Amino acid sequence: MFDSIRVSLTHKPKFYADFNTRNSFIANSRAQVRGILGGVTFNNNFTLALSYNWLITEFNTISPENDTSALKMRYVAPFVSYSFLEKKNLQLSVPVYFGFGQTLYENTKKEKTNAHFIFTYEPSMKATYRVFKYVGISAGIGYRVLLIGNRFIDENFNSPTYTVGVKLFMGDIYSDVKKRMK
Repeated sequence: MFDSIRVSLTHKPKFYADFNTRNSFIANSRAQVRGILGGVTFNNNFTLALSYNWLITEFNTISPENDTSALKMRYVAPFVSYSFLEKKNLQLSVPVYFGFGQTLYENTKKEKTNAHFIFTYEPSMKATYRVFKYVGISAGIGYRVLLIGNRFIDENFNSPTYTVGVKLFMGDIYSDVKKRMK
């Protein structure tokens, strides 16, 4: 694997962008985390990117002052993905996020409480099947672990993760548009 990555890094990098939703569980309820990523791909099998991720599912609690507070989770994550199998239109990869951010409660007045630093580790396995030149379908499973969590928030963020969706090959779209502009 490391030899393959070393060889990939000798190739010219291509633009990489993605917008995704990862499903997981918090407090025994389904929770969705959205992410936007930007970076580079080497040799179509090794990707380095930076992502911004945030919890989109609402989890509300009542504060002692009888005000509703929403649970928030936001983090920036360096992202690495290695494709270990590419056969015809099928690609199997191992994406990994290392996230740095915070969890907190935010009330209706936008006041934040119990904010604390978190450090996440999210390894997964993903399969992508290219249906058309720019469009594919993908599915993946993984696990989110808070290596450093927020001791002021009772919810458990450690959880299996899963994704199912449509994949747009933004790097290929960008390259083809760039070629046509010349």
